[in-house]
Order: sequence, then structure tokens, then C-alpha cells
Amino acid sequence: MDLWVKSLAVGMYVLAMHQLYLAVRDLRAKNKASATTCSCSAHTHDQWKPGVIIMYAVLVIPLVLAFSFPNAVLGSHMAAKKGLNFTPSGILVNNNYGDASPNLIPNDKLQLDTDKVFPFNEYTKPYAKRAVDMYKEEPLIVINDDYYIESLTSLDLYQDQFVGKKVQISGYVYRLASMSNNQFALGRFSMRCCVADSVPLAILVETDSSPEQWKTDTYAVALGTIEKRQFEGKDVLVIVAKTVDTQDAPTSPYVYQNPYFGS
Repeated sequence: MDLWVKSLAVGMYVLAMHQLYLAVRDLRAKNKASATTCSCSAHTHDQWKPGVIIMYAVLVIPLVLAFSFPNAVLGSHMAAKKGLNFTPSGILVNNNYGDASPNLIPNDKLQLDTDKVFPFNEYTKPYAKRAVDMYKEEPLIVINDDYYIESLTSLDLYQDQFVGKKVQISGYVYRLASMSNNQFALGRFSMRCCVADSVPLAILVETDSSPEQWKTDTYAVALGTIEKRQFEGKDVLVIVAKTVDTQDAPTSPYVYQNPYFGS
């Protein structure tokens, strides 16, 4: 998805430059024609009528703005404004898709050889399958970019089933005033199309070490055990970290929904 968005932007720039070239070419052609055909005394031309000025402005202004503003990555400042989303499965409920657990017929579930059951309805079935695949991962669950959004949603949807499992996740360090001294969040901005629809998805991390050593907006990877906590009145998952290490930030700072998820 990121590649398609960037390719579209490049295409728009090329199209704008081509239109600018055509406009300049036509203007020069008009000037040349006026110079060769006009043998009269000086007089005014209507080349810069308001309509012509507006046409050129429409072409030039987007290019000027594009090169004037810095290519900044969404960070903790924007995350604080939008609010960190520790419960991404709530989107399914808020869209009237229903909860995954209550009022389901007995066949609407996936069960492992253990006592772990992953109930689902027609909307959450792909997440139940993802949850089962993640639960089977040994010795630990690794959350990668390909299914970052879907994995966090599945973890949140089946919180109790994943308590005690080992997990590894990477992301940017975020902090909120309501966090304890030993807590911070690791997450990424999920994006569908543009900044307006971006959502900072995150998971809470607790560590025995001083969390101040991992500065806000640092990219880090945490490995630990999943536990359950109350945070701002909601049940959320937390990684009780065994190790936290800084890491080079990925080429693309954002994550996108996997187009093949559920297919």
C-alpha cells in the first residue's frame, strides 16, 4: 500500500510538471506570434487576464507547497493529540459488528487441543483464525509489519487466551501522563490513505528498568510476557518486558491493513 501511495504521488508530480510545460510552451508561442505579426505601435495584451493567472496558480501553488513543507513523520506529539489506541478491537464493536464472545451459537468457535477457545461471529472470524495462528507460534509470538494491525486487534479481541504467552513487538516509544513510572507504550501509526485517518495503535509495556532510558519517539523492540491490566478504565494487554532494545527505524514508519487478510 505504501508503494502505491508513493507511486501515485510521483505520478501527480509528473503530471503537474507536464501541464506546467504545456502552459509555458503555449505562452511562449503566443509571445512569438505577437512579435512576428504585430507591426503597429505599442499596445496592451490580454495575456495576463485573471483566468490565465488562476490557471497558472493552480499548477504552481501545489508544487511550491510540496517542496516547502518538510517530510515529517507522525510522532508522539500527534499520538498524544489523537490518543493511543490500546483496544483496536473496539472498532469492530463500535461499527455495530457485535462482540465476539456473547450470544454466539456453539459452532462459532475455533478450539485448540488445549482448553483455549476462540469464539467468533461473521465479522470477527478472520481475527479468530489469526489468533489461533499466533497462539501456535513457538517459542514466542512475533508481531511483524505484514500483520501488525490485524495481530494487535486479535490480541485485544482474545485477551484472556493470550495471557502468559511470550511476545515480541517493535514500535515507537510513546508516553502518556496517565502511565505509571515503569510504563511506556510501543506502537505504530496505522494509515489507510492519509494523515487524517491515521490511528496510533499501541500496546502497553512495563519494565523493571528505568523507562527513561528509552526516549520518546525512539524505535525499540520489546520481548516479554503478556499480562492484563486496567488502564484508563479499560482492560488492556501489557507486555511485562524481559528485554527492551533500541533498533533502527524501518524505512516506512507507518503500517497498513493487509489486503489479503481474511481471504
